[in-house]
Amino acid sequence: MKQLYISQRINDCIDNEWADLLTQIDNITQNVIETPSAGNQIKAALILWADSVDVRTSKLPPEDVELLAHNPSMGLSGNFGAED
Repeated sequence: MKQLYISQRINDCIDNEWADLLTQIDNITQNVIETPSAGNQIKAALILWADSVDVRTSKLPPEDVELLAHNPSMGLSGNFGAED
């Protein structure tokens, strides 16, 4: 079973102001209350929602820390060609 990490994905949506994805998760969870017999459809909707968040998150520009990890020369204290 795939881990959904709903809390982290909700935080990602809040941080990136993805209101449409927050509305989707609200609707999905409301369906759990209103139609508990729709377990398979709700499970599929949760997995699709999680995948949608992951797709958007993967398209975000990398964080400075990640850039530095892949490009150590960016962390040099002196800039080439710059005068002190």
